Parts: sequence; C-alpha cells; structure tokens
Amino acid sequence: MPYEALERQIRSIPEEYFPEVASFLELLKYKILVQQQNSPRPLRKLGGYEGKIKIADDFDDIPEGFEEYL
Repeated sequence: MPYEALERQIRSIPEEYFPEVASFLELLKYKILVQQQNSPRPLRKLGGYEGKIKIADDFDDIPEGFEEYL
C-alpha cells in the first residue's frame, strides 16, 4: 500500500481514535523489533581474527605473586 493511500485512510479516521492508532503503530514497531532479534545471524567464519590478535609468549605463565595459590 502506498504511503499516500495509508495517509488518506488515517485522515478518514475520527481524531478521537488517534490514540488507538498510535498504540497499534507501537505494537507493530515492537513486533518488527522482535522479529529482527529472532532472525538467524550469519555464522562466523573460523579463523576470522587470525593475525589480528597478538597473545604474549608468557600468556600461560603464572603471574608473579600468585604462585602460592596454585
């Protein structure tokens, strides 16, 4: 439905019903938001961050001062 046709329909509604129209529009916006959140996301490619993240050579070493806890 073109925007102009929808606008004509809204103009034909008595003003006392505008709060109900506004409530329905809010419901539609919520419905769209929920559908977007539930839509499947594309799967990430394995190795996508390869070469972009640098891990220190001593990453697995016990930090100084924590020897007594292990």
